[in-house]
Amino acid sequence: MSKKKLNDLKDLRFVRKDLEQPDDNPAGIAAGRPRDLSGQRRSKTVVHPSRAEEHARNEGLTRGQKVRMMDTNDTATLVGFGDGYYELDLDGLVIRAVRSEFILIDPEQDRKLYASIPAKVRKTEDPAAYSPSADGELTVDLHLERIPGSEGIPEWAALDFQMNYFRQTLRHNLRHKGRRIVFVHGIGDGVLAQAVRKELDEAFALSCSYTVGPMGTTIVTIR
Repeated sequence: MSKKKLNDLKDLRFVRKDLEQPDDNPAGIAAGRPRDLSGQRRSKTVVHPSRAEEHARNEGLTRGQKVRMMDTNDTATLVGFGDGYYELDLDGLVIRAVRSEFILIDPEQDRKLYASIPAKVRKTEDPAAYSPSADGELTVDLHLERIPGSEGIPEWAALDFQMNYFRQTLRHNLRHKGRRIVFVHGIGDGVLAQAVRKELDEAFALSCSYTVGPMGTTIVTIR
């Protein structure tokens, strides 16, 4: 557009008309495509996940997953990620928690474990149905033959079955602050005892404390 000296309103109309006319497009840029000030076509913006979200993905965590709080046994929904923490929706209240304060709910695993228990013993041998002693102490035997539904469990799956029963028992009792649970795992080769204490150190550290008891036992106290 040539330079013009604006003398009156009529000249302004001519300038406006020139502005409305499309510029030449020697570069062949498609009409309607966004361009920057240099006349070049803009590239699409690629949004990369944050480091916190990438870390959560590596742990198998995504928004919308259901989790269970270790200290209260309440159910919450994972709604966000932060630098070293996770955002959880707990009945409409969004709280921040570190990974060790909650566990993922695995309905399929719970269903399989429950289905493996014969119907005739489900009501009387469920971990929640154990009766504590007069002082509130609970004794749970983790020997395979003492766990309901263990008939036919192959040797290679025994440890996983025992650990699932151990976790289920703890989760059922997390709401009982101060309760002591004596887990009887025996001495043997020590594999089950090490697995139980490792789980207590890593997954239940904020909700439980424990001491090494006599004769192949680990005594857990619910905080």
